[in-house]
Amino acid sequence: MYNTVRSIAAVALTISLPSANAFWRLECDGSVGTARIDPLMDFDGLSDHIHTIKGGSAFSATSTAEDLLKSKCQSCGVGQDKSAYWTPPMYFMADDGTFTIVPEKPPFKAYYELNTGMTSDGKEQKIEAFPNGFQMISGTNLRRNTTLSGPDPSDFTGPFTDEDNDSREQRAIGFNCMNYGHNGSPAKNEPTLYRHSMPEKSWIDSNCPDGIRLELQFPSCWNGEMDGGEDHKDHVAFPNWINGGDCPAGFDRRFPALMYETIVATDQFIGKSGKFVLGNGDPTGYGYHGDFIAAWDEGVLQQAVEQCTDMGGEMRSCGVFEFPENTASCTLENLPSEIKDEKVDGPMQGLPGGCEVQSGPERAVKGKGATGSSSGGKDRNQSKGSSEGSDGGDPASYASPPKVAAVDNKKDGGVFAQVENDTPAADAPAADAPVAEAPAAEYQAPSPPSPSPPSITAPTETTPAEQGGKFVSTEIYTDGRVVHHNKIVVQEITVTTNVAAKAKRTPEAQAAHGKRGHRHHHHPMQHGVGGRRLR
Repeated sequence: MYNTVRSIAAVALTISLPSANAFWRLECDGSVGTARIDPLMDFDGLSDHIHTIKGGSAFSATSTAEDLLKSKCQSCGVGQDKSAYWTPPMYFMADDGTFTIVPEKPPFKAYYELNTGMTSDGKEQKIEAFPNGFQMISGTNLRRNTTLSGPDPSDFTGPFTDEDNDSREQRAIGFNCMNYGHNGSPAKNEPTLYRHSMPEKSWIDSNCPDGIRLELQFPSCWNGEMDGGEDHKDHVAFPNWINGGDCPAGFDRRFPALMYETIVATDQFIGKSGKFVLGNGDPTGYGYHGDFIAAWDEGVLQQAVEQCTDMGGEMRSCGVFEFPENTASCTLENLPSEIKDEKVDGPMQGLPGGCEVQSGPERAVKGKGATGSSSGGKDRNQSKGSSEGSDGGDPASYASPPKVAAVDNKKDGGVFAQVENDTPAADAPAADAPVAEAPAAEYQAPSPPSPSPPSITAPTETTPAEQGGKFVSTEIYTDGRVVHHNKIVVQEITVTTNVAAKAKRTPEAQAAHGKRGHRHHHHPMQHGVGGRRLR
């Protein structure tokens, strides 16, 4: 008899995309400063932890978009953009308790990805520019554990239809191991947002000779409000593919999918005894976060959304932008007198402000260990209630991640068979956080119970027009400053095979097969090394 099997396949293609799926990469060759300033969470005061700031030189503890637009210079490469982008830096904590900042490898990159999707009631969305003064935070400063199930890292990338926004936020953080290949050894490349916790230093030393790339995706679904309450998050939500896909109910408007990338030179500390810690006292990586205030010259960002369609992401290909010189030398115009001479680079005893290292797994305590000079201002939305303890909105307690056994990553076949690539190094256990007893190099869904379904041969890849596939997400990988762009397409295919009636899939097998159907697989890289590879 003949049995027709219908499957959904996630196909990664390197093709030219329509303007609705374009992007550009804002490069920042320097930082305007590294200081304990945070106008969102510690308005008009000093933050309890340190940040590295990119963007307009008028950034301060009371910054508004109006202030930023008056900046005398900016550290990023588009002249009409005076927005503020800030994150905690990374430090090396030696065994003797001294801290040294881990230098960045410029440029910092802020991706503006024009990924469209559907509203909850099935209407196609149009991307809008961030209005000036719009502000948001992604990530949770006080988080020191995870509520996500399954192994970390994992190449399962969505859609996360049944997850709440807090779970999607945890997937919006990445610690990407950089290995460009050395002494004849092949490059080893990892997908974006592949690992959601910071690996242990010994693993980084052994596997990441070119550093670690810190990745942070911001929500792109909007409810129309300019700010999101005490945690600056309630007005935005993640789509179901994190950087693309469809928006949840109540968040029907769409922004560019903003993502930060910072490469840090962990390779400068290879062989030194100690561990890596984020500037907010987080050695686990779960508390990595970033802030954003939009401040663009009037109308320019909307023009860019509509006209900047270069699929390589090169900002200089956009005729809308102007390009200032000497951005790397731009610095903050004013620092509070209390921290003007504060030591932030090290080596030094303790983190700036006395911020205490808190490993979890319980939620960290805001301001713990901070010195008297860490005054801590009010939240910008203090009038709505106390900001103490509100930094993040994650649950007050966590269940430890489940323990998973090692699996054979060469099992399975058919449409969802693994396409072999340069094999990534063994998974990195998170530093100072609960880890699996035997983490797997790559997660595979359990094999279906007997009798097994028939093997299905993967179809030849064609263009989305030929396949009739639905675009759901984009993927970028970099080779130095050259960026290559790929498209993730969900495709329904019909394959007819000659099978015996006894091979009919059981309900349990069908369920297992359906789970595998939403996995991405790594296809061989076609351009360069060290960046994001095809999924």
